[in-house]
Amino acid sequence: MDNLKAQHQQLAEAHRPVLAMAGQGLLQDSCWTLQCNAVLLSPGSSHPSRIVSVGELSQWLEHLPPELDAFVRLRQGGMALEQARAQCLAEQGEPFRAAWEQVQDRHPLVTHDNLAEFAALSQKGFARTPRELLVVVQWPQQATAFLLRAG
Repeated sequence: MDNLKAQHQQLAEAHRPVLAMAGQGLLQDSCWTLQCNAVLLSPGSSHPSRIVSVGELSQWLEHLPPELDAFVRLRQGGMALEQARAQCLAEQGEPFRAAWEQVQDRHPLVTHDNLAEFAALSQKGFARTPRELLVVVQWPQQATAFLLRAG
């Protein structure tokens, strides 16, 4: 956890200009909406930083179909892969099977639950004094988020 916090701090330092610009935009908003600014950092990519709205994160982050959210929750809760798969197949049937087959050769970064968590974190940062900006980091195997003082 400390290592991740240090990595987030290093990224914040490296991307200070774009974070400041996004923070200024966030400070101008009178109320929180999905249109509020967030920053997406993608270390090692050709576009390492971009200002996006919170609602646009799903367009920039590869994510699992919503039919797989229950599967991910079961796995994160410690259930074995095959047992979780069988349970979801029994509960959801064909929609789960189709979603499962769709992602077999890919490794999406986040679930719809994660996207909702990022939006909730942004809302929390907006309500704070001083206001805080949502920063999402797209790592090769996952996405993480943190709040950073706006402005």
